[in-house]
Amino acid sequence: MSMTDEGRKNLIATWGDRALRDKFEVNPYSLTQEQLEALQSYDRLKFKIERLVKDVLVQKALNNSLRYKL
Repeated sequence: MSMTDEGRKNLIATWGDRALRDKFEVNPYSLTQEQLEALQSYDRLKFKIERLVKDVLVQKALNNSLRYKL
């Protein structure tokens, strides 16, 4: 039984990129273009999330400093 492209995308989205990263570390040339694009998408998403978290923390710090006039 062969997996459809949609099934592969769902599997990657469900299990995250850990297996792909492990596979990339061992044999990067074995990954398909779709798998490489998925890793790239995860990297972009991770960067955006980290940036948003920093922005939220800075905003909270500013709000606290204004509230308590540190």
